[in-house]
Amino acid sequence: MNVELVRYTDKPEQMIARAARISHMASGKGIENDRDLIRKLRNWGHWSPFEFASATFFVEGISRSCLAQLTRHRLGSFMVRSMRYVKQHPDEVVVPKTVEEAGCAKKYKEQVTSNYEVYQEMIDAGALKEDARFLLPIGSKTSLYFKTNFREYRHIIDIRGTKAAQWEIRELAGEFLTKLYELAPSVFEDQK
Repeated sequence: MNVELVRYTDKPEQMIARAARISHMASGKGIENDRDLIRKLRNWGHWSPFEFASATFFVEGISRSCLAQLTRHRLGSFMVRSMRYVKQHPDEVVVPKTVEEAGCAKKYKEQVTSNYEVYQEMIDAGALKEDARFLLPIGSKTSLYFKTNFREYRHIIDIRGTKAAQWEIRELAGEFLTKLYELAPSVFEDQK
């Protein structure tokens, strides 16, 4: 999995604080004052100002299974590599660690390779890629751009970053947290 922060709101902490202050027509006194306000907003559960900062990530090498979990967060914007227009390859599959630990990695890869061979045969015979792809595993790798606001990133990290979450989405949530914390520590420090 590769997760790259490619774009974000300029000075996101200042933007969140600025948006929050509009209700009282107050002004800030520098970044530390903004960060103190953000901490208060978090403690009060006043989340709407967090929607005024956003970030876009490029994510590659996650499975379609992980993508299915991520796309449940409907406040996000997604642009995903197409399985209709882009040919899949047998080496583009996520092998879960537990499959390896169970000693089943070889059998798993053999089955994936077999499915990809039939996938190619179907395309060569004239089946559309969009129909042949039904045979491909949910572990097929994909890449995407994902954008949402900081309030939604906090929500994703809260529910997808726990031990109860599936390992791959948990890893992705951890990548989001690491990169967003560096960008806006006061927004995400309580989730670290």
